[in-house]
Amino acid sequence: MKRVLIGIITLVVGCTHIACSRKTSAYKDAKLPIEQRVENLMSLMTLEEKIEQLQSQLLFADQFDKRNYKVGHIRNKAHFIHADAVNPATTVHCAEIINDDSREALKASRLGIPVLQHGEALHGALWGNTTCFPQSISMAATFDDGFYYRVSEAIAKETKAVGVRQVYSPVVNISRDPRWGRTEEGYGEDVHLNSRMGVAYTKALETNGVVASPKHYVDNYGDGGHESYASNVSWRTLREVFLEPFRACIEEGGARSIMASYNSVDGVPASANKYLLQNILRDEWNFKGYVVSDYGGVYGVYSAHKLAGTYAEAQALSLEAGLDIDLPGGNPDLLSLVKSGRISEQTIDISLRRILTVKFELGLFENPYVDPQEADKTVRSREHRELALEAARKVMTLLKNKDNVLPLSDKAIKRVGLFGPAANMMSLGDYSGPVGGLKSEHMTEFVTPYQGLKQRLEGKAEVVLHSSDTDVADLARTCDVVIFFASIQEGEGEDRSHLTLPKRNVKVEGSVDNALIIDAGVKQSFELDQEKMIEGLAASGVKTIVVLQNGSIIDIRRWADSVDAILEAWYPGEVGGTAIAETLFGDVNPGGRLPMTWARHAGQIPVYYYIKPSGRGYGYLDDDGKPMFPFGFGLSYTSFEYSGLIVPEKINKDGETKVLVTVKNTGTVKGDEVVQLYLHDELASVARPVKELKAFKRVTLEAGESRQVELSLPYRSFGLWNREMKFVVEPGIFTVMIAKDAANTVLEGKITAE
Repeated sequence: MKRVLIGIITLVVGCTHIACSRKTSAYKDAKLPIEQRVENLMSLMTLEEKIEQLQSQLLFADQFDKRNYKVGHIRNKAHFIHADAVNPATTVHCAEIINDDSREALKASRLGIPVLQHGEALHGALWGNTTCFPQSISMAATFDDGFYYRVSEAIAKETKAVGVRQVYSPVVNISRDPRWGRTEEGYGEDVHLNSRMGVAYTKALETNGVVASPKHYVDNYGDGGHESYASNVSWRTLREVFLEPFRACIEEGGARSIMASYNSVDGVPASANKYLLQNILRDEWNFKGYVVSDYGGVYGVYSAHKLAGTYAEAQALSLEAGLDIDLPGGNPDLLSLVKSGRISEQTIDISLRRILTVKFELGLFENPYVDPQEADKTVRSREHRELALEAARKVMTLLKNKDNVLPLSDKAIKRVGLFGPAANMMSLGDYSGPVGGLKSEHMTEFVTPYQGLKQRLEGKAEVVLHSSDTDVADLARTCDVVIFFASIQEGEGEDRSHLTLPKRNVKVEGSVDNALIIDAGVKQSFELDQEKMIEGLAASGVKTIVVLQNGSIIDIRRWADSVDAILEAWYPGEVGGTAIAETLFGDVNPGGRLPMTWARHAGQIPVYYYIKPSGRGYGYLDDDGKPMFPFGFGLSYTSFEYSGLIVPEKINKDGETKVLVTVKNTGTVKGDEVVQLYLHDELASVARPVKELKAFKRVTLEAGESRQVELSLPYRSFGLWNREMKFVVEPGIFTVMIAKDAANTVLEGKITAE
């Protein structure tokens, strides 16, 4: 009997031990609901372990001996190793070092909580030798969010392949002042275009297992186009314009993170703005993810905005307002803040729950590592490089074509002269890190304009590159056509006070087969007055074409009338030179459109098409106020005709309203047309814009081909923020405008909201 009793006790104790073991390790069970796993894990964590999950770290390549493997978020090591690498930072190597870092982080965690590796991916994964696609503003010029989803999906796959699972993109800040240096990083001036492109990018990342962080929330440039100046716009403008793309990225794109901006909004810095981070983001939009600061943003609550007397107090204010991760060196004082009673552990738990939920959703607990060999098959695959070329072709935007000088004929032209600072350089735009890891043996996949034209005209025409010791006019007169490749200086921290082409320093020494990134002129050899050279070329009597490579608008008044053609190539990515050559010689028919209104000069700024009615007029004493080119503008090598507009009598309250229009290619070559639909509310409780883009579709038509195009309008398209700041659709009549651009309406109809 005694033995039986002992056996029973042993069995009970053993079962209890097993039950306890199962309870304490429930978070490891992938079959359990994520919410249950999160709560189980949190119940096992010490306060110190909780706070470590709210911390982050950024270390440069020579600082990784200072790595704290217990922090929950790290800027991935592969982001930095390419900069000064003796050998190329291969995909395999990048995947291996990220795996190693994740492995060490797991070892350092008592409970085996994985680290989240994060990085950048504005127009390509920003590490090692990844595929470099056209810049964001370039992709906006495609007016093709379906195609942009494909590009974004490729970026997501290359990002995830090496183990980077969060990126601080897309930039959905609407730019109504092109002097802002980071205009190139976004999608231009329009609310709808920004929203559609932002959703495409966000959804592609999130669907492929990478956390997107739309930024910078919100309105992060101020008067004069100054980066991170205080937002002085009204809450109505914030609601109608600047907040809308963020809402779309969350509600439609599924973003699981948001980056708060540096600036203040209504007097409160975004990183500590409860109305933005809680009331709007979470209460209204039902955002379930976590918020990160811009780099040093929380410190700025103390140091710049002076809302806190110490950095520690700034951390407390931000956490209480709804910010979760303080980048880059994150939340160093949280432990002392809790122990002193300044913030509660419950406040820590709120943020912790959001972060752990995403880590479980990403599957990091089950699969914290990647396969370096599989990653190598994904990154810079043939499919992705071909997609980069297709993208470069689609961004080409033709602004002027006097007497149809373009496309050029490779049968008639035997000598082409190339001029300008960007003729033989890679013009990629901001956040273009991959090139830093490309050594000479890899540069063959990157194509400058000079290289693209040489390849396109091989055996047909001579391509001559101007150098400092050659007279411009003398060289021009020996050519059948001259092409000037212009560039500007812009980017993060590089706002402009004027819009003219700047004087640039140009390097001509060295191998012309090696591409160089355009920079501020460091280590370059001679100064070039771009506008003077363009005028000199035009005065030579030779056909003169200007190709712009930039991410914002340029004041072109001084020379625009004297040149024969202007092609806006934007920042077209790693094979932009090929696409430029193909477009100039007619292999590609340019179909891009301007994602921003092109001001004539800085004195007209801000100038954007969706203005509200004026009580006086829209011009100046010395200027009629009309831009150089309207939003949505772009020429083609063919022509298009519109007819057969069909607009329903009433708005569909239960779904999308369908508008139909027939488009015909009336020219002799295949081409792309961007059909644009604008709305105007004829009678409303508050002043409404004169027109607003609400739908667009890019279509490719063969010569003579006609097609009926369907444009869909969600019910929300007809809404407004009323006097009580409630979003409603008011009864009334709307004018439907089918247009080639914001200033060129071709068909109109009416529709009623009941």
